[in-house]
Amino acid sequence: MGSKAVKTIGTHSGTFHCDEALGCFLLRRTKQFANATVTRSRDEQTLQNLDCVIDVGGVYDHSRHRYDHHQRGFNEVLGMGGFDQTKLSSAGLVYKHFGREVVASECGLPVEHPDTETLYFAMYRHFVEGVDAVDNGVEQYQARVSKKRKTENGEAAVVEDSDSDVVAVATVEKVYLEETSLGNRVGALNAAWNEDASAEVQDRKFQEASEMAGREFLQKLAYLHKSWLPAREIVRRAMESRREVDKTGKILKLDRYCPWKDHLFELEEEERKAVPEGFHEVLYCLYQDDREGKWRIMSVPKPGEGGFSQRKPLPSNWRGLRGPALDAVTGVRGGTFVHAAGFTGGHETYEGMLKLAKMAILDTCCCCQ
Repeated sequence: MGSKAVKTIGTHSGTFHCDEALGCFLLRRTKQFANATVTRSRDEQTLQNLDCVIDVGGVYDHSRHRYDHHQRGFNEVLGMGGFDQTKLSSAGLVYKHFGREVVASECGLPVEHPDTETLYFAMYRHFVEGVDAVDNGVEQYQARVSKKRKTENGEAAVVEDSDSDVVAVATVEKVYLEETSLGNRVGALNAAWNEDASAEVQDRKFQEASEMAGREFLQKLAYLHKSWLPAREIVRRAMESRREVDKTGKILKLDRYCPWKDHLFELEEEERKAVPEGFHEVLYCLYQDDREGKWRIMSVPKPGEGGFSQRKPLPSNWRGLRGPALDAVTGVRGGTFVHAAGFTGGHETYEGMLKLAKMAILDTCCCCQ
């Protein structure tokens, strides 16, 4: 029996970019295109006979393994997991069809495992979407203007009318994550204007770029699998049991400290959609400091508005106080501090920390300053 023919992936010659460098790497991690060779050309006759072509050719057709995104009328998005805005690059097209296989294989999971699906979307959000957006020239931030009126409890509610007590509020929102600057570093590997830019040199540099893009993809995936995903489970358990901590559901208690904010926002949104009636946003997160064994409280920031924005800061008359001075104001002995900005504080015990959190929920004097 003869050996199985090695397949060939085609992409364009000349200056290379992050999307096809990553796309080629991902394809070569699949069973179908494992160890495939890469041919870089813009010649149509050369490309048409290849097993797979990405980022060139003007055709997107998964059945023929053609993954270009430059043609007129192309508006493909991931279209799953809430990712329905960012147009895909060639990397995104490859990831859309082969990403689950790559994620499952690299993490040692079955393709149909729930963790594979979670990691598939997490990798798109934290890595691939940024490649897609940068390659397609999508601005990372965009301004939004909404009309709001102050309600009785001091919160601003979005309204449609234009009464005299309604104001226009402008905010800047992040459209996608770009955490790597990978596109810039891939681009820097191209030959400079006064260097040898022969096909042989550029092909060698493209291989280097593809390996770099792939290596960073795998590093991010390993982090999400081994660190991000376990943290998500800790936050999920805390969300499910938070009404045992406080019946309002506004206090989250972590079994142990972990990165929690992004997980909280995503899990809140899942719960809001599943059970819209009676849903309450979490205002405070409690956890034990691993180093000192004392307890900390963090006010939950507003999604998309920066780490120091707060849904409800700790009471203004607590801020900037420490030890006995703080205890004198709260009446709860054992307080260690409250930050002057009101976003965090501490207590010697869990019981004391929980009591302060419940008091903060009921506080009506902070006015979200």
